[in-house]
Amino acid sequence: MNLSTILHLQPPTYERKKHYEFGRDLGSGTYGTVKKARALDTGTDVAVKIILKKTVKGHEDMVDKEIGVLKGLSHPNIVNFLDWFESRDKYYLVFDLASGGELFDRICDQGRFTENNAATIMKEVIQAIEYLHSKNVVHRDLKPENLLYKDDTPDSKLMIVDFGYAAPEVLLRKGHGKPVDMWSIGIITYTLLCGYAPFQAENDQQLVQEIARCNVVFHERYWRDVSVEARDFIKCLLRAHPEKRLTATEALQHKWITTETGNDADLLDNVKEGFNAKRMFKKTVRAVAAANRLRTMTRSSTDASAHIASEVSPPIQSP
Repeated sequence: MNLSTILHLQPPTYERKKHYEFGRDLGSGTYGTVKKARALDTGTDVAVKIILKKTVKGHEDMVDKEIGVLKGLSHPNIVNFLDWFESRDKYYLVFDLASGGELFDRICDQGRFTENNAATIMKEVIQAIEYLHSKNVVHRDLKPENLLYKDDTPDSKLMIVDFGYAAPEVLLRKGHGKPVDMWSIGIITYTLLCGYAPFQAENDQQLVQEIARCNVVFHERYWRDVSVEARDFIKCLLRAHPEKRLTATEALQHKWITTETGNDADLLDNVKEGFNAKRMFKKTVRAVAAANRLRTMTRSSTDASAHIASEVSPPIQSP
């Protein structure tokens, strides 16, 4: 065997790639892309997260630990991890494909949307997050476009489809514990009920400052038909200090989630007016990304080398 052949050898697991026929891109993120593929042995469509090895150079153990975590997860509202393999320069993680569309798009297609509908949706999301947290797993990237329906049926399960999670011990830095997910749940709940994100500054610096203050405003025009309980639920999550936020278990016990106390008013017109979906998604992602920048600004410079960060993180204030 000559040197050229040796240099082109693929890892043993690469053999499994031939079992999949790759299709179009579904999205991209910090570490690579997600592609639609077909499992040739079953004929089913799957989603494949492709991670460039150069983006995790020096932290390859992070991927190994992520795979170990994924193998141990099983919940009806969390996308199933099916398989993995690697090439010389990429990791491939295979998941069930959620094909039923994004949460907010389905809401817009409905004829009516009430506060109690929103509470039911958030209960599903929080139950999935409680399960992850019980396994000492932090999602880190909970945002509207990561909430998809499993299929097109009316009673389809809502799925969290981040295509990757990480155990807290992988993160090893301030600001990425379980309260990260609870902050994101607060952002999503607010947006569900009015159609726009709670922090609306037009430039990044102002947005960081707005989030740092955590001054959540409920504008009368959009919130007059939303209950006091819903507002309290949101305020209990969008707190600057992580330790003061509700845990997932506490959130499931909040009155807004446990009882149908919400007003029965149809919120759909206001929600549709508030969100041109693409603009709303961009604003929401900006809000949580700016919170991540705030965390970066307030931690010591010695932590900067650990910057394999998520795009969703709560505001962390200096002690």
